Amino acid sequence: MGPQLNFPPPFLSLVFRSASSLGFSISDFRFRREEEGREMYTLRRCPLLLRHQNPNLFFTGTTIRAFSSSSSDPSSLKRSAASLLDSLSLKQGQTLVQNCGDSDIGKIVVELAKERKLQTISIVGDKPGTPDIIEELKALGGDIVVPESYTKTWYMKRLVREMSPSVGINYSDGYQATAVGKAVADGGTLVSYKKQLPKHVVYDGATRKAIEWDAFTKEKKLKVLNL
Repeated sequence: MGPQLNFPPPFLSLVFRSASSLGFSISDFRFRREEEGREMYTLRRCPLLLRHQNPNLFFTGTTIRAFSSSSSDPSSLKRSAASLLDSLSLKQGQTLVQNCGDSDIGKIVVELAKERKLQTISIVGDKPGTPDIIEELKALGGDIVVPESYTKTWYMKRLVREMSPSVGINYSDGYQATAVGKAVADGGTLVSYKKQLPKHVVYDGATRKAIEWDAFTKEKKLKVLNL
């Protein structure tokens, strides 16, 4: 059962009216009346306190937070990607590795990197249509595009040794985040774009146990930027 939040009715009414005016629904609340000297309501928190009609917004009681999505305005995404690449100060010929290469932001990074004469390694998920996705990204200017399963092979290790990516861009909180972290060259920069890195770096097989991300980044001397 989730945490309980106790409010007097006037405050609760104000919260509901304010939320309703912003397009939120209170269907995610369960509440009951209590008699403890004064009238109170206890809210038993569901996964989301208040859910907005726009799935990219949620209300946490005092603030509204917005998240980007694949449906974001293309021009805004391009500006964000360009600013990101500018901040990394990559030189012509250098390599960056990214996951979720088939996302809107991933495709834009591929195009911008091509314009700037940067090399890219893009990781995409293993799913139906992956061969077509790989060809699409190559047509946009992607140098190397590989499925997630490929990153678990020695071929990937050889590839990153040869191309030595100095920057990794992460858009995932799953295994692909680990794949990018492993691919970045020692002493490089790992950027996590609107995603929280997993708690552990997992290694396949029994030769090495999972380690915490902090230990992993120190071992590789990575500079980690959370945007």
